[in-house]
Amino acid sequence: MTAAEKAWVEGALAASDYVMEQRLHLPHERHPTMILFNERCRFEAGPSDRPTWIGEAHSGKIRLLKNSIDARVVAMEDTNPTTGAEYFVMSLPSIWEAAKLMKPGDRGLTAVFLHEFSHTRQGHALKPLFDAAEAKYHPPAYFNDDSLQARFKDDPAYVAVYEKESDLLYRAAAEPDDAKARGLARQALALMEARQKRWFTGKDEMWKTYDDLFLSMEGVGQWDAYAWLSDPKGAGLTTDAAREKMRGKRRWWSQEEGLGLFLVIDRFVPNWAAQAFGSPPALAIDLLRQAVGPPSTEAAAKS
Repeated sequence: MTAAEKAWVEGALAASDYVMEQRLHLPHERHPTMILFNERCRFEAGPSDRPTWIGEAHSGKIRLLKNSIDARVVAMEDTNPTTGAEYFVMSLPSIWEAAKLMKPGDRGLTAVFLHEFSHTRQGHALKPLFDAAEAKYHPPAYFNDDSLQARFKDDPAYVAVYEKESDLLYRAAAEPDDAKARGLARQALALMEARQKRWFTGKDEMWKTYDDLFLSMEGVGQWDAYAWLSDPKGAGLTTDAAREKMRGKRRWWSQEEGLGLFLVIDRFVPNWAAQAFGSPPALAIDLLRQAVGPPSTEAAAKS
């Protein structure tokens, strides 16, 4: 590993520790097994606080813990088939730069690291829920956080509701008045609950469980990266610039709505991380219910 690559990795790990421990106030936890690679070599480090890298040459295929992948742009969390522990895989900056997805020094690559790396820790809490869902619903082999989008993206009524609830969440996060912000978030929650009740029935019943799980997982990942980008001790961007960098082209539903959810949750639920990473974990929809609070007396009387 070159000196520049090692410095980038150490910086990304330090950024993750900072967000987890200083922003989310979670206890220190050693880093999981990591597999990184550039155009020539594969590097692996076992669980530790300060990784010791063991390198080996590769010829275009990267050996993982249960299969292999092409030496291409990738950042992901996976599960060790022997121990069940999460581990982390990512291509080093030179591969992202060669693919013209990042420019040298782009802080967005550290944001990608933070998003995906957060899954290795949150996975401790969410794994029992994913295991239970898999045992109940038997999803297809290729199944991820974009599968729900693939299922409903051609339904204009569904898309309209999703876009409206996501917009309400971002408006709530930006609204300076707390009461008005909670009101907007309460509208988003009502739309979310109605959407799940309307569409996730019969053969589509499983999507209720996976919608809640993937919004929780992707929302935390997005917020972690946003938190570092917008922190004076991190990338030092303005909150607006950090938010827009994480939203990007707004193509992926679970990431787009997930960030909006956790911007609202972080504003109104001070201890959300302890709950989201707890056992059992609070999911995003549960934390949003806490964020909006009970309906006002006036609203309750009208209903």
